[in-house]
Amino acid sequence: MTRAKATFALKQALTTIEAERGGELKPTTTLRVLAQMFLDAKRDVGRSEGTLETYGYAVSAHIVPKIGDLTVAEAKPERLQPFLNRIEKESGAGAAKNCRSTLSGMMALAVINGATEKNPVRELERISRSRGKKRGSAAIPLDELPVFLAHARTDADLMRWDTVELIEFMLSSGWRVAEVCALDIGSVDFPAGTATVEAINVRVKGKGVVRQDFPKTEKSARITPLPVQTMDLLRRRHEALGEFTTLLFPTPLMRLRDPSNTQREIRDRRDVLGYPELSTHSFRKTVATILDKAGLSATEIADYLGHENPSMTQDVYMNTIKGSKRAAEVMGQRLEGLI
Repeated sequence: MTRAKATFALKQALTTIEAERGGELKPTTTLRVLAQMFLDAKRDVGRSEGTLETYGYAVSAHIVPKIGDLTVAEAKPERLQPFLNRIEKESGAGAAKNCRSTLSGMMALAVINGATEKNPVRELERISRSRGKKRGSAAIPLDELPVFLAHARTDADLMRWDTVELIEFMLSSGWRVAEVCALDIGSVDFPAGTATVEAINVRVKGKGVVRQDFPKTEKSARITPLPVQTMDLLRRRHEALGEFTTLLFPTPLMRLRDPSNTQREIRDRRDVLGYPELSTHSFRKTVATILDKAGLSATEIADYLGHENPSMTQDVYMNTIKGSKRAAEVMGQRLEGLI
C-alpha cells in the first residue's frame, strides 16, 4: 500500500470511528461527518422536506466531494472562500449561496458543541447576483385582466391541464402556488367564506410530490376571507371533484399537483397569452397592486399575502384574520364579473 493510500485509509477509518462515537464533535471532526450531523439535527427539529433536500444537495454535490476531508479546525476562511468562489464560477450564484448557508449551519453546530470558537463563514464574502440578475415577475395591468382571463379560458393547453380556475383562485386569494396546490376541502369554511393556508405541496427526491402539513413560514399560516365569487368557484370544484378527491386543485388524474409543473405550464403559455414575463408570482403581485390602489396599508396587504413583514410587500410586490376582510371586499369588487 502506498503512503497516499495508507493516509486515505486512515482518514476513512477515523471518520467511521468518529461517526460511531455518538456524534461527539471535535476540532478533528471532518466536514463530511459534520455535514451528516447537521442534516440529522435539522431533521430532528422538523425542518421541511424541501429544506432538507436543499441542504442535502449542497452537501452531496459540493461540500463533501470538494472539502469533505477538511477538519473543523482546518475550515478557515482562507480555505472556504476559494471553495465558494469555485462553486459560484462553476455552478452559479444560487448554488454558492446554498453552500454558504449550509456551511454556516454546519459550523454553527460545531460552535455550539465546542469544536471551534467562532463560525468562519461569517467572515466570508457575500455572494451577489449582480451579474445577470434575474428580473422579477410582472403584475398584470388591472385594466387588462378581462382580456387576460378571456385568453386563458380559451387556451386549449391550460384547459386540458385544469389550470384556468387555479389561476382565477390565485388572482383573488393572492396565495402562493404551492399553497393553492395543497388546498383541501377540510381547509375551507363555506359559511364563514374563508379558506385556511395550512399546507403546501413540495417535490421530494425519491418520494415525488407530497403534501407538507405546514406552510412556508409561520406567517404563511393564515385564514383568508375570500370574495363570494371565489367561494362559489371552490364550491363548484368540490361538487365536481368530491367523489374522487378532497383536493380542490389536483391534477386531471386526481393526484397531488406539483407546483413546479404548474409554474412550467404557465411559462409555456405566457407568450401565447401575450405576457412574456408572466409567472405564478405575477398573480400575487396583481393582488398586491389591486389592494394598494384601493388604499389598504402595507400591513393589511402583507397579512393577506402571508408575508413576514410589510417591507417585503412594499419592496417585492408594490394568519390570523387581520385586515383581510377588507381585502376580500376589495378583491370581490375589483373582480366582479371576471371570476
